[in-house]
Amino acid sequence: MARFQGRYQKNLLKNPKISVLIAVFFLFFILYISTSNFQSKSVAITNNSDSDISYLLAPSSYGYNNFSEFIPGHLPLILSIPHGGHLFPDEIPDRKQTIPGTIKSNDINTQEIGHLLSKRIMQRLNGRRPFIVVNHLGRSKIDVNRPLKEGVEIESGNETQIVWNDYHSFIRDAIDEVELRFGYGLLIDIHGHGHPENYIELGYVLSSATLSLSTNALDNNIEIASESSIRALYTRKQNVMSFSELLRGEYTSLGGKLQNLGYDTVPSHVHQFPMPNERYFHGGYSVQRYGSRHNEQVVDAIQIELPRFLRLGNKRLREHFVDNLAEALVWYIQKYYFPFKNVEM
Repeated sequence: MARFQGRYQKNLLKNPKISVLIAVFFLFFILYISTSNFQSKSVAITNNSDSDISYLLAPSSYGYNNFSEFIPGHLPLILSIPHGGHLFPDEIPDRKQTIPGTIKSNDINTQEIGHLLSKRIMQRLNGRRPFIVVNHLGRSKIDVNRPLKEGVEIESGNETQIVWNDYHSFIRDAIDEVELRFGYGLLIDIHGHGHPENYIELGYVLSSATLSLSTNALDNNIEIASESSIRALYTRKQNVMSFSELLRGEYTSLGGKLQNLGYDTVPSHVHQFPMPNERYFHGGYSVQRYGSRHNEQVVDAIQIELPRFLRLGNKRLREHFVDNLAEALVWYIQKYYFPFKNVEM
């Protein structure tokens, strides 16, 4: 009987139909196991905010000749870096504009700071990366933080017009993605300044004169909040917080957080406004264009101007500052832009 069973089993295995059925069974079994594992991993990502999702990072996209770069993210935070480009191709003519206030030198190390800042934020948020938009051309060739006619040489065939459009298309793409996935968000436009006061300057598209108004004047004039680049944030929080608190509160503003971390910042609870003899950048083209001061826009924008000593000092000092800046920004977006409307990352 045993010998008969052995011969029967061998004959079954020699049967082509039986062999095909066995192979198909094992194939479906393997696919089932693989699919189950993938689905389990996906559920863990979307439902557990502590999951590390850095392996989901998408690659960069580039504009014309790789002069502009878009790095996708999965946070309601966008970092834009307009003036840190390292490319100065001879075939692109230097800008010749003589418009008052025109600057053609780079904001040194802002690109390096922006990339390191992204890494530090990812470390604090389990691999979640902010969106990043970078201009790689030097400022003597293009200024993407000015209107097109001021930022490039308007000449027939001048390729910097294409680069300017690429850069702003990437910012628009990032904003659209943030609005779609999170409902609202924040754009941080990273710059550097050489003012002797060495403050970190935060620009909300409000002049020095406006910032110098009393707390009551800031809070009682609704037009001031409406004209700022954080109008949408104030609209969401106005029932629980005043505009002056968002602007310079010790425990409620970005400036207050940076000040408490040891960096003189204006506006903040310590430096509420620039003194009459102090220079201050209140927010340039990108913050003015993309901030939520326009009623239909829900992504806020803040220009951050970094003093020379934080950008050009020794590497250890710069890295320590970037770590503190990451702490401040993570605190800020967790306080004002979490929870997301769409919890899937």
